[in-house]
Amino acid sequence: MKKLLLLLILLSGLIGITHAAPPRLVTAPAVPKIAGKFADTLNAAPADRKFKVWVFFTDKQIYDEATYKKAIDNLGSRFSPRAMERRQKRNASPTLDFFDIPISAEYVRSLQEAGMEVKNQSRWLNAISGYADYETLQKVSAFPFVMQVRPVAGAVKEPLLPVETPKLDGIPLPDSLYGSSLTQLKLINVPLVHRFGFTGKGVLIALFDTGFRLDHPAFDSLHLVAKYDFINNDTSVGETVCSDPNPRHGTLTLSAIAGFDPGNLIGSAYGADYAVAKTEDPCDEVRSEEDNWVAAAEWADSLGADIISSSLGYYDWYTYADLDGNTAAITIAADRAVSRGIAVFNCAGNTRAGCGPEPCFHYIIPPCDGDSVMAIGAVDGLGHILAFSSAGPTYDGRIKPDLVAMGFLVYSADHLGGYTLASGTSMAAPLAAGAAALIWEAHPDWGPVQVGDAMKQSADRYNNPDDLYGYGLFDTYKAADLFRINSVPPIFLAVGDSLNLRITVSGMEGSIPELSAENLPSSAVFVDNHDRTGNLKYKAIREDSGTRSIVFIATLGAGEYRLAVSLTVLAGRGVTFGPNPFSDSVTIFLGPAAGRPVEISIHSADGEKVWGKFSDNYNSERGTVIWHGVNDRGEKVTPGVYYMIVKTEKSTEKVKLFKK
Repeated sequence: MKKLLLLLILLSGLIGITHAAPPRLVTAPAVPKIAGKFADTLNAAPADRKFKVWVFFTDKQIYDEATYKKAIDNLGSRFSPRAMERRQKRNASPTLDFFDIPISAEYVRSLQEAGMEVKNQSRWLNAISGYADYETLQKVSAFPFVMQVRPVAGAVKEPLLPVETPKLDGIPLPDSLYGSSLTQLKLINVPLVHRFGFTGKGVLIALFDTGFRLDHPAFDSLHLVAKYDFINNDTSVGETVCSDPNPRHGTLTLSAIAGFDPGNLIGSAYGADYAVAKTEDPCDEVRSEEDNWVAAAEWADSLGADIISSSLGYYDWYTYADLDGNTAAITIAADRAVSRGIAVFNCAGNTRAGCGPEPCFHYIIPPCDGDSVMAIGAVDGLGHILAFSSAGPTYDGRIKPDLVAMGFLVYSADHLGGYTLASGTSMAAPLAAGAAALIWEAHPDWGPVQVGDAMKQSADRYNNPDDLYGYGLFDTYKAADLFRINSVPPIFLAVGDSLNLRITVSGMEGSIPELSAENLPSSAVFVDNHDRTGNLKYKAIREDSGTRSIVFIATLGAGEYRLAVSLTVLAGRGVTFGPNPFSDSVTIFLGPAAGRPVEISIHSADGEKVWGKFSDNYNSERGTVIWHGVNDRGEKVTPGVYYMIVKTEKSTEKVKLFKK
């Protein structure tokens, strides 16, 4: 389906602080403007039936660069200082751009005069949502400034998930601080990060859901920055009273991330700042729809939110073919939020199994198909995927969900008072979003994609992702990368050579971890200098010939960092190399028998030379050259077969390398 957003085309670099060259300011109307399943439904419906629709505009009544710059200059007061600071810190695009300019007020008036009831306005989508019947929609689609008319997708109600108490064999008992919330946090290693003093402080999280019971004891310490009800357009965000048992949903999700009641419940980011938005009315007679989510996302952007945590999804009117990251309006808006420096975490959905007599949707729900959106699936307390947790891939073949967290019997605050158990990917998403806040507190200079990548790289299926777990169960402590031993390339020694290797620790400045080493040769000695450095001293002997993996360990409090380094002792003193195959780099060792290098070059399988800057990487003391898997321009080469030619003062060798 045709992408609905205007594409931002930068014609030159930044102009001042807030200007970019204007984008394509006008987009041609779609043909037809009302199409597909919606056109058929509209034609078959009674004439007086009203539909809730998106109306997308072709432009914002800005047609030249001067007008564009003027519009940008007038935007400053619409955004908080915190929002501007976040963009400047985390966003590579201009501080403000075309998508921050409000939609045309004149166009909105024209639609209202045609009989349309306007509900929400989106500057990101250059669109409005509202209600109209068949006759009104014909008038609306005739306006030349209307690009397309599409239905607003709603959330399809899902059955309540079971909360029967299972056998909890192997799950640790709660401790005195975390109470029964220990399991859900320990599964993603949050308590360890808490013990290092990270609680989400300074990070602003916007949470979208049903109403919230903010007078619950779990929220006595909640730092609430803002609140808004996008259903009724006021600031009352309390629970809606109706027969549906789901009103508690917002209270449940907020407590999982923000709750703080020692001895009962601790949220994953209890020290963060919060903005809560009521975007869904759970009562049977009112549908919850994606335009409220989009409006809330733009509101969160203007406040300066760092993270959006959403346990909602909208997929009626959408088919699996629409899950391509570019079709659903809510998906486009979610990706737009990420482009503003906001990390978006959304529940993957509970649509894979357990839908009763109706067939399940099976797949992740919009906006989870966004390429920048973190879709969170659900596992039980032992890390096993739950039957209802929605699956990937996206229609265009991308891995989804991204990660999983606990979504079964999650200990949460009950809107009726006290605590309860809740299940669903709805509960996994806020746990993951809170973990992201801890990581961001530790690395405030990271962008949302860096935070997401760090979480993926820490996950247990990172090297083998699939369409149920995604990259798997993440480890918040590993992702936070609080301290590390700086990398050491593979070590090659000929018999008789001596080594005095210094290792260093970075991160967690001001603290001094304990350093140790494992699997050393019997004659090697490792010394902790107690100043964040250590030294390994060793003289290679013939009995140690071969390759072993030695492990350096840095321990700080309850945290530990381990670095494995390959040590090879060679009986001969010629040319050798390794590892092969390799992922990141290969080390070439030139023993005394080989002489000094004259030329070392890397060639593709068809003979083209890709790298030859060996002199920049030659360590004459160790006799090593490291190729980091890049070409002469510093760009990473693709996996495959390469040939290495090593010319020294005494010989020439050609060998085959395999890059994974």
